[in-house]
Amino acid sequence: MANGVKTNAILVVDDDPDIVEIISLYLGNAGYCVSAAADGAEAIRQLECTDIDLILLDIMLPDQSGTELCLHIRKTRSCPILFVSCLDEEEQVLRALTVGGDDYIRKPFYPKELVARVRAMLRRVELERRTLNTAAAELSTGDFVVNMEKKIIYKHQQELLLSPIEFDILLYMLKHPCKPISCEELYQQVWQSESLGDIRTVMVHVSNLRKKLEKNDTRKYIKTMKKRGYVFLDQRYN
Repeated sequence: MANGVKTNAILVVDDDPDIVEIISLYLGNAGYCVSAAADGAEAIRQLECTDIDLILLDIMLPDQSGTELCLHIRKTRSCPILFVSCLDEEEQVLRALTVGGDDYIRKPFYPKELVARVRAMLRRVELERRTLNTAAAELSTGDFVVNMEKKIIYKHQQELLLSPIEFDILLYMLKHPCKPISCEELYQQVWQSESLGDIRTVMVHVSNLRKKLEKNDTRKYIKTMKKRGYVFLDQRYN
């Protein structure tokens, strides 16, 4: 911490020393405090004794998969997780984002793009913190009640078990009912960054959110608009 400003701590979980060196160099030059773990066990050990603000996570690790590790981390941590992997099959991306990953970037990557993604994710967390400090404690709209302080959304008085990203997506939609929202707009507003044309992350998270909203319910809350994105259907406007 310099001049009272906290330096964000980033954990890189990857068993490729060359990748770790490149990431550490660029993030270090960007002003972040970077530590590394070559496998899941070491990552868990560091997380138990260190305050980590963001995790960069490979899928292929020596002792377990990155998705398994992500599931374990999400039991106790809500910090952003950015998957960094050479795997690009649709199923791998879907799995990584479904188990709790916030975003996904492919190897080989442009280091400056990685730094930009990290900066945007940390900025989103900081903006959320400031919003919670200034926003009303509760937001009620249609079938939903949002507890801003605890970051919990209730549907018909039942808590929805949402990931941090799903919470932010639904909150944005609740604030913009019946308005077409493009994937690019969602990425810009929720991830605080440009999508650079890769909208799979948005599509996977919206799909997961839709399943949770419509579980045991005949109502459809999120409508897909061909070539336009999504529309949140608030009962007050139907």
